[in-house]
Formats: sequence, C-alpha cells, structure tokens
Amino acid sequence: MVDAGHDEGTTGLVSIVGAGPWDPELLTLAGRRRLERADVVIADYLANPALLIHCPAHARIYQRTAGPRGYRPATEGPLPQPEIERLMIEHARAGQRVVRLKGGDPCMFGRGGEEAQALREAGVPYELIPGVSAPIAAPEAAGIPVTHRHFTPAVTFVSGWEAYEKAGQQVAWEHLAKSAGTLVLMMSIRNARSNAERLIEAGRDASTPAAIVRWGTRGIQRTVVGTLGDIADRIEAEGLRPPAVLVVGEVVRLREQIAWLEQRPLFGRRIVVTRSAEQSSDLVMSLSGQGADAVVFPCLAVIGPPDPRAVIEAVRELGSHDGVILSSPNGVRAFFDALARAGLDVRALAGKTIAAIGSGTAAACRERGVIADLVPRQARAEGLIDALREAGRLGARWLHVRADEGRELLGEAIEAAGGRYTLVIGYRTIRPDLPQRLLLSLRAPADGGEGFDAVIFASGRTARHFLETLGEGLGERSARTRIAAAKVVCLGPVTTAAVEALGIRVDATATAPTDEAMVAALRGVLEP
Repeated sequence: MVDAGHDEGTTGLVSIVGAGPWDPELLTLAGRRRLERADVVIADYLANPALLIHCPAHARIYQRTAGPRGYRPATEGPLPQPEIERLMIEHARAGQRVVRLKGGDPCMFGRGGEEAQALREAGVPYELIPGVSAPIAAPEAAGIPVTHRHFTPAVTFVSGWEAYEKAGQQVAWEHLAKSAGTLVLMMSIRNARSNAERLIEAGRDASTPAAIVRWGTRGIQRTVVGTLGDIADRIEAEGLRPPAVLVVGEVVRLREQIAWLEQRPLFGRRIVVTRSAEQSSDLVMSLSGQGADAVVFPCLAVIGPPDPRAVIEAVRELGSHDGVILSSPNGVRAFFDALARAGLDVRALAGKTIAAIGSGTAAACRERGVIADLVPRQARAEGLIDALREAGRLGARWLHVRADEGRELLGEAIEAAGGRYTLVIGYRTIRPDLPQRLLLSLRAPADGGEGFDAVIFASGRTARHFLETLGEGLGERSARTRIAAAKVVCLGPVTTAAVEALGIRVDATATAPTDEAMVAALRGVLEP
C-alpha cells in the first residue's frame, strides 16, 4: 500500500480499492473503511453495486451500471479512462476522499498501476488497497483449487485478451504450453478458441482438463467443464458471455469432489431486494450467504419531513404526552435527531412509555440507549392496538412519529378509547431514480437480461414503486409479466394485502419482521 505524501490539510486522498470478484463479503476490511468515509466513488462495471451500501449518504457515485444511490446522470456506458483519471484528480484536489473501486484486485490485469502513475504525475496523494482477485477466487468458488500438492506446485495467470499483443506484449505460448502448472486465462470468452488452439499448437495436450467459470463467486455463477480441445465448443453451446476465467490443468478434475457454492440452498436464484439502500445491507449479506445473487434495487429513498420544525416542536412538547409510538427504524432516527436539535436527550423520555412496532424498530431504540416498553407480537397497527389495550394504555396521550404515508387505524383506536393521538411526520419516502442499465438487467435472459427469480417487498409502497419503475424501463405489460413469472415474498400480512391490491400475486408472507424469516420464506417457495 502506498500513501504518496498525504496531507489532508491541502488535498484529498485517492484510494484505489480492490472490490473483490463479486461476493459482497469478499470486500476487505480496509476497502470497507475507505467506502465508509468516501466523498466520491468511481466504480467499475465488475464492482458489485451492493458494496456501495457502505458509502455515506453524501457520497457522489459514478458507475457504469447499477448502484444504490448517486448515479452519474446520463451515463450508460463505461467512463473513458482519461475521464476516470480527470475525475480522481479533480475531486482529490478539491480536498475530497476519493475511492476508485475496481473489480478483483486493482493491479491484476486492471489499470490500478496506470492510475497510480497518473495520480503521482498530478501530485495527488493516493494509496493502493489490494482485493481478492478473480483468477484465484472464481476457480475456488467452482471447486477448482489453482494449486494442489498432488497435482501441481505452480500456477500462471495470463491475459486472454489480444489488447496486450496490440500493445507489443507477446504471450509466451510455447513456455505456457510446456509448463506443468495450472494456467488461468483472464478475459477469455471471446478468444477462448484461438487461445486454446495456440496452446495446443505449442505442445499442450488437447485432452488437458479445462473449465470456464463465469461470474465467479456470484449467485448466478456458471461453470462449464471440458478439455482444452473442446472447451471453445462448449462455451459456444452454452452461450456464455463475459466476464469469465478459463482454467487449464489437472486441478480441474477436483471440481467433481469439492464443488461447494452450487450446494447452497439459493444458488442460481436472482433475488431483487427493494428496500432502501440504507436498510438493504444485512438482507443482501444473508441472501449471498445462502448462495443467491442479490440485486440491490432500492424502491424507497428516505428524505426529510415536509416541516422539520414541526418534529422539533413536537418533541419539545413531550411533557404533554404519556408515551411515544415509533413505527420504524427511520422513525426512531427522525425522533432522536429531532430530540438532539431541540437541545434534549434521552432524559426527556423519563416516565414515558415507548412503543416500538417491530423488532427492527425496537433494536433501533436499543442502539440509542432506550429499551422499548411495548413491542407487539404482530408488527402492525392491529398488534400495537391489542398490546396497548392489554397494558391498559390505549386511552393515554400518545405522540406518533412515522412516515408521510400510513394507515389511520391506530389514531382512530386511541381516540375511540378516550386517548389523545398526535401524529407528526418524521420523514418522507420517495421513489428514487435508477439507471436504465439496472432496469434492463431484469429482463428475461432471452431478451438480453439476467432476469430474476424472486422479489421481496417490505411495504405496499415499495411494491408500487417497483411496478412503476420496472414499467418505465420495460413497459407496464412486460413489467407485470416479469413479476408474474417470479416468486413474490412479503414482510407481514399488511404488506401482502397491499401488494395483492396492486394485482400482484403473493407467494409467501414472512412469519416475522426479520431477515431470517424473510430468507426462510424465500427458501420455502424457491427450493424444490
């Protein structure tokens, strides 16, 4: 790692970070820390958009394809390399922390070294953060160790792309062919046939085991096994597209014994997560751990309330209320932020009853140092009404902090019981703009996309926004067709009713408002 004379007082810092091969859990701790404090992120096509969840809300994000927030306007293709270097230099000179997020390792057949040279010449401080490299990770995810003491003590990584030859860097095919070690060829789909022919002509046995691994470590990883002599035919027959690595050597035989990723229960399933970017991280990680390909497709973005002063005034009047109702983690955040802006802290809650709808809301309260007094068994208004009635508190004076959209059932029940209900809007949820490339990736494979097998909805609003967003990208009829072809899983009966009201079939409802229950519901409808 290099830090070229960083002086935070004058100039920012560019961190050239390896994002790993795709699996979001293969991002290094160092890489995650850089993302958490980034002002600007310039991400490659092969960097998993889910990693951008780690970025702070203010971060400006440039990426060829999908990401949770802050997309580069009107950009559907890759940023030209000179533009990438210009952006890094410009933002760093403005005193910002810049993360250049690159798939795999930044210097393994990437341009990390070239970018570091450009930054050095411009006098911009930089550092190189290594990442897990695809030529090692992809074969391992396919059950192919690149070395094994009973097969080979050596491995060679080679570019399978002719761009190096065009630059005058010739591949020593005769040396590679005579080597007894494993060969891993990067960027090898397009030139698989010519590369295999060159190796065979140079003396490598055509019967040598070979495997192509596409999207290694990803939930839609595909592995095709053959020999050096027929692997190109097999690639064409399977219709494989980049990105992929080609492995040549006896270690390919081990796949039959130790393949593991494909054994996970949700492997091969592409699941759309429609939560806001800030609330997607844990569920995305859980799904990835089950082998799924989780698509970060935020259908809600949280913004401030229409009248911030109203929230502050409400918390200043806590003395006239017996308790506070919080409906979501976002509501908890809005309430405690308003408390701080009013010059108060948790001591203002002394003697007040705190009611939290849902375990996630209760957990958010605990993070603020407050234990909720009431958490209903059913995470919805009806459950809280029952809990308040059982506790003899339905007729009390309640302050309720929630989003701008919600049912009136709770307020009606409190007032009918002789209580007083004060509603304050703590935040609003809107439908964020998503890039066309992300929308098109949800098309069926026959139409050039990668499709999806399931979609998760945590509220009726996310379902409505998903339908609207998908309809804008694919057309409403195609959007409904794609949703009908997938499994739909909802968080709770209220969400299920709202989604069905949109004319969408619901296949399963999570039994509890937790990620574990959601994953269990998905497995129930997706596993054979």
